[in-house]
Amino acid sequence: MKTPVIDLWLCSLSNLNDQPNKVSQLKKRLTADEITKVERYRMPSSQTQALYVRNYLRAILSRYACLSPEEWRFEYGEKGKPSLIEKQQIETGLNFNISHSKEHLLIAVCQKEGKQVQLGVDIEHARSSTNIDSIMKHCFSDTELTDLLELSKEEQRERFFDLWALKESYIKATGKGLATSLRSFSFDFSNLTEQTLPLHASDFQPNLQDEIRLHGGIRVYAGVDLRVAEQSDISTTWQCSLGRLDDQYRFAVTLGGVSLPMQFEMKVFPPSQLLV
Repeated sequence: MKTPVIDLWLCSLSNLNDQPNKVSQLKKRLTADEITKVERYRMPSSQTQALYVRNYLRAILSRYACLSPEEWRFEYGEKGKPSLIEKQQIETGLNFNISHSKEHLLIAVCQKEGKQVQLGVDIEHARSSTNIDSIMKHCFSDTELTDLLELSKEEQRERFFDLWALKESYIKATGKGLATSLRSFSFDFSNLTEQTLPLHASDFQPNLQDEIRLHGGIRVYAGVDLRVAEQSDISTTWQCSLGRLDDQYRFAVTLGGVSLPMQFEMKVFPPSQLLV
């Protein structure tokens, strides 16, 4: 069995070309249903962003298979998780998940033959205006709260957004979304591993670092009120990693259904390549 490789594609959502001819070209690659969803956004800037998100995904998927961007077809789970239609998924082995925050879009892609894997990704902007105290008690387990309160205020804020990204990536991977209580599972950081991934952001995102810090070895446990040592360990089927783009942005990736440790590659996709 091959070690699963997760390609993390970083795409820019800033300074998007919204000229009518460009918008018209990008819409030609979408289905009528997708165009309807894009046009539901009230703000023109939000419509433009949604249009680019869908086109980025199609263009990136075409890097892995002999299908043009306009040929991809998608279906949606009970809670709205997107995936390829069964025929295309079986033929290509492609699994994906997407997340965006402000000017960054992150698309995770795993190509694996056979059984479909469970993949979730989330990118978060650490907003200084967020009142974390009012959120923690409702969204974090007792174990996580206890560990948080042992940290300094500055460290609490950093861990808060780390946990938030991890939780979002996990519930997206399961496909259950917020039907899963965020307090019903915990993350354990006691066995962290660290690696750096090169990122060649070229000239379209010059403020990013040349290397991305990535932490693995994060374990997820089931149970609300139990200490980690007493909880039912489900980490044998779920792998979680946490990365930082810079001081403001972090991302989390969760993979389920694969026993071998996942590997990562960071990639960038400039807007100029969308219609190539």
